[in-house]
Parts: sequence; C-alpha cells; structure tokens
Amino acid sequence: MPKENKKEGFKFSPMDFLSKKCHIELDGNTSAVLEGSKGVLEYSTECIRVLVESYVVSFNGSSLTLKCISPTALTIEGSILSISFSD
Repeated sequence: MPKENKKEGFKFSPMDFLSKKCHIELDGNTSAVLEGSKGVLEYSTECIRVLVESYVVSFNGSSLTLKCISPTALTIEGSILSISFSD
C-alpha cells in the first residue's frame, strides 16, 4: 500500500510574497485581484495603472475602485473593459 504524503502545515517567509511574479485573477469583468504589485501609478474611475516587476498593468473601464490594497496585492472592482501591459 503506497504511503500517503501529508504536510504538517505551510510555512511562508515574507520574501515568498515579495519575490513572486505578477498574477491576475479575474471574476468576470467586474473584479480583478492582482498579486505582485509594486505600487499604484494612476487611479481614477476610468483607469488604474499598477507597476509590477519591470512593466505596467493598466485596467480600463468605468466605475473602477480599489477595494483592497496591501503592499503586494490589490483588488479592483467595477466594469473592467480592458487590461493592457506596457513598459
């Protein structure tokens, strides 16, 4: 009978979160969670621009708001019409 692998628990270092690459998770076109943020560059109801790694992610739409923000992640809600990447 094969042994079952069990983990005692997850152990994270703060550097695990700071060194991760950009990850975007969408819930339809009304919510986006972006991990790997290095700062918000622009914030309006039509455009939110975020620095990640060495590029910028832009969320365009209407009624955009930042619902949750931490040093490395943020949640954007509203009507997201497009997401673009630039240098």
